[in-house]
Amino acid sequence: MPSNLLQFKPRVVETPYILICTKCGEENEGTANFCSHCGKALRPQLRSTKQQYAPLTKHTKVPLKTMAEITAMEHSLQDTKRRRLAYRNLVLFRLGCNVGLRGGDLVQLKAGQFIGKDGSPKDTVYVIEQKTGKGRELKISDEVAAMVAQYTDDMHLASEDFLFSSQKGGCLTRKTLNDDIIVPAAERLGWNPLLYGSHTMRKTYAYRFYTQAQHLSQERGYRALSMLCKELGHSNEAITLCYIGIEAEEIKEICNLSAKDYDWAFAQALRDELGEE
Repeated sequence: MPSNLLQFKPRVVETPYILICTKCGEENEGTANFCSHCGKALRPQLRSTKQQYAPLTKHTKVPLKTMAEITAMEHSLQDTKRRRLAYRNLVLFRLGCNVGLRGGDLVQLKAGQFIGKDGSPKDTVYVIEQKTGKGRELKISDEVAAMVAQYTDDMHLASEDFLFSSQKGGCLTRKTLNDDIIVPAAERLGWNPLLYGSHTMRKTYAYRFYTQAQHLSQERGYRALSMLCKELGHSNEAITLCYIGIEAEEIKEICNLSAKDYDWAFAQALRDELGEE
């Protein structure tokens, strides 16, 4: 089975309760009091006895790992006669690859979060993540700040306006970002559309952050991984490495994982991704 493909099959749940870890979310069978994976306390949770169906296959989205891939995607996103739409899509993609927000948070951004009252670009942006309800401060590079400032000026956006509005007005939705922007751009390039979507930008940001640090030194790579794990909201580094598309054998070596532990980490990364679809 390919490393980016996980099989899901219908199953009938026979037991009324499952034990869920309060830290990592892993399901535990039996009557244990502590998680078999991380050792934390378990809590019982009622589970439906109805038959539960899921699609037979689910694909994880992949990051863009090279500048050639990123450039190709940028060109494809601009492949429209509607220049305003092409401009919006390009800035949306570039910003997404530089801040690592989830798609649902990215489309909610407003001009006033990036531009101060005096009209100058900000170097930090504060957001409340929809999925977790937690606040997060984003550091904005000079290059990205200048790009967004120019964009807001060109688009004549007021402070309360969404950065990326739909053609009908209002903000884009995550589904529109996924189905009408990223996936069609991948299809135009001849890429497998099942492997690209709103998560592609977030994963591209994380992959490049980690690999650039890793190329400098192993110590910097470890530090970058620890920062990403916290930033992405994962319970351990192995999940983060799975999420950003690092090869399975490399993950096992870095984190000293057995095949079973790797499968668990991969499933957790996939769960995080599918939780937004």
